[in-house]
Amino acid sequence: MDEKQERRRRMTHCQPARTRRMLTLCSLLATAPLVAGLLSQPGHAAETAATPAAPAGAPAPAPQMDHPRLMPGRDATIDYVFQPRPPAGGGPATALPIKDRHVQVLFSGDGGLMRINYMLSMDGPESRGAVIINRAAQEVMIILNDRKIYTRLVQQEVARSPFLLDMSMSFTRKGKSEVIGQPCTIWGVVSAQGNGSACVTDDGFILEQDGVDVDGLNGHLKAMKVSYDDVPATSFQPPAGFQEVTPHSPGSQSGGNEDGSAPPSVMRGPTSVQQQEHSSVPSATGVVPGVGPVTSMPSTDSNAHDASGNTP
Repeated sequence: MDEKQERRRRMTHCQPARTRRMLTLCSLLATAPLVAGLLSQPGHAAETAATPAAPAGAPAPAPQMDHPRLMPGRDATIDYVFQPRPPAGGGPATALPIKDRHVQVLFSGDGGLMRINYMLSMDGPESRGAVIINRAAQEVMIILNDRKIYTRLVQQEVARSPFLLDMSMSFTRKGKSEVIGQPCTIWGVVSAQGNGSACVTDDGFILEQDGVDVDGLNGHLKAMKVSYDDVPATSFQPPAGFQEVTPHSPGSQSGGNEDGSAPPSVMRGPTSVQQQEHSSVPSATGVVPGVGPVTSMPSTDSNAHDASGNTP
């Protein structure tokens, strides 16, 4: 083999090695800016490893709010037990001890409608009455089942309820918990009436509340059962066959609070428990036993008229 053929053979034999070296060098040069970027951000690598990548087109996770969701995010029916306590701050106690109460609350998905059923027993389906709150219309409807009547109280400036929170309160995130298998966030709550805590789901439902409610009533509220089935629209309408009764006195139309005081809490329900036990007819100016929140109802005399203008 002459000298030219030998030189050609040696160049052909070495070419793959040179090609491999060039590819390796190009790869290093291509990755150098990425490595430099990671080294200039010490926490980036750890954060990337800890946070899974979001799918393409998915919205960025929402930042944590400094308050719970204030309105329900879907329909729900929640059965609560309420355990009253002596007034906070050493105030005078009620004359008669108040037993635990079973209340069933129906929420509309937009938070604008709420129905509170005041149950007769802790486990039975029967109720003695209900309050329907229409926040958008500023209307409260009170229903008495035993008398098959209802009345509407309109232009209620604030339809307050311990089952909803609002921005007049201040909140402090306390941690996580679970009530009847449902996860919720514990919030410290401070209002003009006092302090308390509430465990609220991400979709805006209070599952447990302790302390003073929006109207100053002290106690413990806890969910016993939760259903997320759709709530029919008829649940927020007057029952079929019930007679509408309209108060004759303008003062009664405003809930009987002629002194301008706030209406009693819906959880206070019957401020006259003894009256409920002895009579099914509420007084014209007193609180309807077991039904709150604004609970003045007409009596069966000339001070009350049905919706058609006839005395019931």
